[in-house]
Amino acid sequence: MSGQSLLSTVAILLAGGVLSVPVAKRLGLGSVLGYLAAGALIGPFCLKLLANSEGVMHVAEFGVVLLLFLIGLELNPRRLWDLRSKIFGLGFAQVALTVLIVAVCLLPLGWTAASATVAGLGFAMSSTAIVLQILAERGLSNSPVGKDSFSVLLFQDLAVIPILALLPLLGSQTTQVTGASQHDQPAWLRVVIALGVIGLVIWGSKKIICPALHWIAKTRQKEIITAASLLIVVGIAMLMDSIGLSMALGTFLAGVVLAESEYRHELESNIEPFKGLLLGIFFTAVGSSMQFPLLVSHTWSVLSIVAVLLVGKIFVLKLSGRLFKQDPRDGWMFAVLLSQGGEFAFVLFSTARGLGALSEQEAAQLTLAVALSMFTTPFLLKLAEKFLFSQKTTRIVEEENSTPPEHGEVMIAGMGRFGQIVARMLHVQKIRPTVIDYSPELLDLVRPFGYTVYYGDATQIALLESAGLAQAKVLVLAIDDRESCVRIAEQVRKDFPHVKVVARAYDLVHAHDLMAVGVSIIERETFNAAVAVGEKVMVELGIHPFEAKNTGKIFHHYDNNVLKKLYDFRSQRGEFVSTARAAREDLVKLFEEDDESSRHALADVAWTSK
Repeated sequence: MSGQSLLSTVAILLAGGVLSVPVAKRLGLGSVLGYLAAGALIGPFCLKLLANSEGVMHVAEFGVVLLLFLIGLELNPRRLWDLRSKIFGLGFAQVALTVLIVAVCLLPLGWTAASATVAGLGFAMSSTAIVLQILAERGLSNSPVGKDSFSVLLFQDLAVIPILALLPLLGSQTTQVTGASQHDQPAWLRVVIALGVIGLVIWGSKKIICPALHWIAKTRQKEIITAASLLIVVGIAMLMDSIGLSMALGTFLAGVVLAESEYRHELESNIEPFKGLLLGIFFTAVGSSMQFPLLVSHTWSVLSIVAVLLVGKIFVLKLSGRLFKQDPRDGWMFAVLLSQGGEFAFVLFSTARGLGALSEQEAAQLTLAVALSMFTTPFLLKLAEKFLFSQKTTRIVEEENSTPPEHGEVMIAGMGRFGQIVARMLHVQKIRPTVIDYSPELLDLVRPFGYTVYYGDATQIALLESAGLAQAKVLVLAIDDRESCVRIAEQVRKDFPHVKVVARAYDLVHAHDLMAVGVSIIERETFNAAVAVGEKVMVELGIHPFEAKNTGKIFHHYDNNVLKKLYDFRSQRGEFVSTARAAREDLVKLFEEDDESSRHALADVAWTSK
């Protein structure tokens, strides 16, 4: 970035977000408005701390790409098919009516038919990043409003293909713009190429990416899996961008295909941190791109365009919702939530300017109007919540209509020898647990038995959460790493107190560490096996089988009590040793005082000496 080092640019962006987002959240305005305000403040038209907002936005747009990929991972083909009527019905109605209303409103203001149509096409797009971020913050992603909003956003991405094919027909120039050689091709050929690339992405995700991930997973190298996750997204984004299509659309389709893969949650946990950071930078870049000098010099013109965008789009969205029998309680939130312009509008206006469909001033005004509309969304939601709808009502609707989670009540972290035995016992009672392991070989072994299996590091709380920990009742920790086992148990007890943690302990010290973080159900991995061996040795030495079994039961019960007693002295070496020694002597006395005849009187006739 000219005139400014990369490190200083990153530092300024991070500082802006760190300082502004907490303030915005405290005021109840949401993180999106905080980032936008920070961008406007540090941008080239205010404090001038950020020299090149366009360069920053070009990089930060990748956050939107990551966001759509993660949404695709959560939306498998079956669920996508269930939304088809909303996607192609509600989505088409919104786009078509918005283009019509905006064009009709701008024509009296002196705009040509071509420029008004381009403005309508750009305004028909909504901000995927803003809408989905707000839905996630309010817990409404799976509500009727969330599903309707997502359906419309997805259709808008699909509409990118015909819109890009239409632009050359609206332009007055035949020369190509820089980096867009596809404009030289006939419109029908571009559509064929676009459909072919989309088909390639879908086929390649199933036939190439899944086997490649399986091969890479065998390395057991966390950083390589993370690199592969990012490479998948970057590669698909580059492929879509090379033919002038929405990068987010391509990665979304890849995510949908990979949603049924056992690597789904590993991909999600690897990409999630990058997504959140880049989205924040994207919003900051949008805020910094607002050209305040243009706003000052053409105040009424720009504000008129913003009014056309917001009022026209809210009217269209409310009408579209009514046409498709949307619940009246959700209609206003749906309309206000999608009222702003979208990220694709920036690309569309820039391309249209190069093709002669827009003048320089028209493109600048439209771009500023879209940026300002993004800035208004949090404020409009606050006003609408106060006068038009209740957020509480919307949450109730979500709880009543959301589909049940597709996760098991039991999650087993680690499918080694211990985890497999637990899974087999649950299978007897027709309980199908969700299992997670870092070994693709083990997952291949247990998959044929009908378990829901996922590849990934079970010591990462983000992976467990994305695999459905919040919906689980019991988490079985059967991982080998003692320190990681204690750490993950502590975090689960803190963040998911409703989940009962059942843990395998390596030894007495490990059991005490687990008890210290609140785990109450613990089994030492070799204890029961050692007791069983002791019983068999007694029998071989001539002791009656019942007496040997009874001795094992008494020892098991007594040792568990000693385990709890020693916990209080785990950090006091002297007291620990003396208490353990006294407990061992008490156990010997217990058996010595036990009347031998009374023990034999309890012997079942089925027991034999053999």
